[in-house]
Amino acid sequence: MPAAQPLTSRFSNEHAWTVFRFGPTFGVPYPDEQFPVEAMDELAKQMVPDLNGMLPEPNPTHKALSDLDLSLKGAVLMGHSESGRAPLEAALINAAGIRGLIVMEPPGGCGAKYTDEQIATLARLPILIVFGDHLTVEPRNWRGAFENCKAFIARVNAAKGNAKMLYPPDLGIHGNSHMIMQDKNNLQIADLILDWIDRNVGTKVTSF
Repeated sequence: MPAAQPLTSRFSNEHAWTVFRFGPTFGVPYPDEQFPVEAMDELAKQMVPDLNGMLPEPNPTHKALSDLDLSLKGAVLMGHSESGRAPLEAALINAAGIRGLIVMEPPGGCGAKYTDEQIATLARLPILIVFGDHLTVEPRNWRGAFENCKAFIARVNAAKGNAKMLYPPDLGIHGNSHMIMQDKNNLQIADLILDWIDRNVGTKVTSF
């Protein structure tokens, strides 16, 4: 019966093209697009059915990340997209092994649900939020997610924290997509992130 089937989802190539911000309509890239759109078919081969809708609450992945941090004794956690907020949630469980948090393009933003007490906990760690370009594209409200994360940064910094937004267009770098780690200028973006780690965390850490 349909109701007995697992709750799964998967983006079609057409949907992924606009949601990942490769271009305004399927097959049409932005003029400054950094993702190598000729590799779209190869990217599609990496897409697998998403089973996260079946995970229990609280998400056991967050506890697993926190435990991993403790075993590494000095990790910078980085999350992207659907797992973008996972570093924040792991830090709220136990931040003892965490040296820094990097949150990349979380759908829906960084969350307005955090209490002042949770914000105070997160403010003990340096936090970097990363977004690419073309945030006003539909069907996903990336601009709203971006603004939500800016509000989150303001809350953290008001609690005497150290949170920052890395938005490449502010640096004259344009065309980055949601798949920023696969964009043609990915090494340039990686250098900016590594520079933030060097200045805010230090070099003797593990990035995960």
